[in-house]
Amino acid sequence: MMNFRSEELRELTRAIFAAAGAQPEETTVVAQALVDANLAGHDSHGVLRIPEYVRWMEQKWIVPGAPIRVVRETPALAVLDGGWGFGQVVGRKAMAVAMAKAEAAGVGVASVSQCCHIGRVGDYPRIAADRGMAAILFVNTHGGGKLVAPWGGRERRLSANPISIAVPGRGGPPLVLDISTSAIAEGKVRNLMYRGGRLPEGCLLDASGQPSTRPADLYGPPPGALLPFGGHKGFGLGFMTDILAGALSGAGCSRPETDRVGNSFLAIVLDVRQFRELSAFEEDVRRFVDYVKNCPPAPGCEEILIPGEPEAREQARRQREGISLPEETWRLIAETAGRYEVQVPQGLW
Repeated sequence: MMNFRSEELRELTRAIFAAAGAQPEETTVVAQALVDANLAGHDSHGVLRIPEYVRWMEQKWIVPGAPIRVVRETPALAVLDGGWGFGQVVGRKAMAVAMAKAEAAGVGVASVSQCCHIGRVGDYPRIAADRGMAAILFVNTHGGGKLVAPWGGRERRLSANPISIAVPGRGGPPLVLDISTSAIAEGKVRNLMYRGGRLPEGCLLDASGQPSTRPADLYGPPPGALLPFGGHKGFGLGFMTDILAGALSGAGCSRPETDRVGNSFLAIVLDVRQFRELSAFEEDVRRFVDYVKNCPPAPGCEEILIPGEPEAREQARRQREGISLPEETWRLIAETAGRYEVQVPQGLW
């Protein structure tokens, strides 16, 4: 394992993307988002993605400096075309549009297509929650990126189709739910493979449709498939997410004729202040949080953690102790940096 300071990784990430042709603003936004994901413990959406993003830039699957167009608009909603720009840039622009409409109309909606991988999905509703709003995000992979078998099936038909919800907190950070509708995110499978780990049972089918705990069985060849979380319930949520993210935006739902990976999504923002006093809302949330956290823990558990709390604790720890990367993750990053003559740091320990 290699260990790095967060700013060290941000500088490296900025340098690699700049050398590969990204615009200065893009390198800053993407580097911040990837390293923040690592800090929060979401290594699946962190700097592990650098080699993949650079490869997509080389394939013209990511278009640096792409214009973001408003295709259709009403006072409460906008349909955006991201031009296949960096997802972290397009996603933040879409949230800004949805929040502006929410401030004017009480609710703001953005439906987005032609957008590359947006990274950690929870980042986007949190932007709204930091401004006293509530937000929901439904995401698919633009018809490609199929990873998940339908409940009762054995082959890939859906993407991981994540959902995130965030609301303002009181006296602390926002409450953020960020979940994949698959039993485990693909990036976590990849990270476990690099670490030499095993998956929990109930996450993966191998190519023959048999349960597996080997991360490599997802990738094959021939490839296996992730399972939806919670059986038919996770499948149902993932199925409807594919429609809300893909069919409304015009990106389309999961389908066999494309393997190009991007993200399309539906963002819904609610301006809490136009429902009631923000302080009263936050007080209700605080009381609810206290009531839930005061539940006696079950045997083997020390305490109740609410959405967003594990990430906040992990971020504090990694800020102190550094971000650890598996050797294979670091090898691939260093190899990508070397192709563009970018010097890599040596790490802390």
